[in-house]
Amino acid sequence: MLSLLRCLLGCSLALLLLGGCRKPRNTGKGYWEGKGTAKEVVIKDSVRQLTRSAKHEFWFNVEKNGAVTGEIEVTYDSQLIVKGLPSVSVGVASFNPEVGGEITDLDPTRKFPLTGTLQDGKLSLEIATPEEDRKPIEFTIRADPGVSAGIPIGKLSIGVPGNGIGKTGIIEIPMTPFSPFSGAGKVEKRPSGPFAASFEKGAENWSVQWSARQMRGKVR
Repeated sequence: MLSLLRCLLGCSLALLLLGGCRKPRNTGKGYWEGKGTAKEVVIKDSVRQLTRSAKHEFWFNVEKNGAVTGEIEVTYDSQLIVKGLPSVSVGVASFNPEVGGEITDLDPTRKFPLTGTLQDGKLSLEIATPEEDRKPIEFTIRADPGVSAGIPIGKLSIGVPGNGIGKTGIIEIPMTPFSPFSGAGKVEKRPSGPFAASFEKGAENWSVQWSARQMRGKVR
């Protein structure tokens, strides 16, 4: 009986020691880096097309509880094309006026704090700064001479000043920086490395893609 007790005690001690020597399971905690793109056709009809896009790079730290904190740098682009407007006659000549717009901000890149969560194999990321607190980006619309006022272009409906014959209409519109994220990315353990996450989704008029990976040996 004594020998049996000693045997059981020895086995229990061995299991305890082996368990204590195991390496802690990597759950994605630590420093990550990533990048991605987002594109959208905001308006598209017979005469108007308004597009916007964003390219971004980001970094973040994942805490033990799955909380994400970091920073994202986004470079924005946008373009408006309006065609098919009625012809304008100036004396004996006529032409087809156009309206166009683009980002004219000298620095269309913005930095924001990044927040999110890593839970149940899903990584969710978002700009922490509320939309109303994000520094606007300058977007300029120019209209050829002869274009009538009050050009309807959806979210950017405008009245172009100085729109008489021989004058070019110009108006500057503050554009709110939009978030390049839309949904949670799938997190996977790479066979020969740490964790990685990716997201890709889209339709005919929009697409969002980003990827991130855990960086060993880096701290920020």
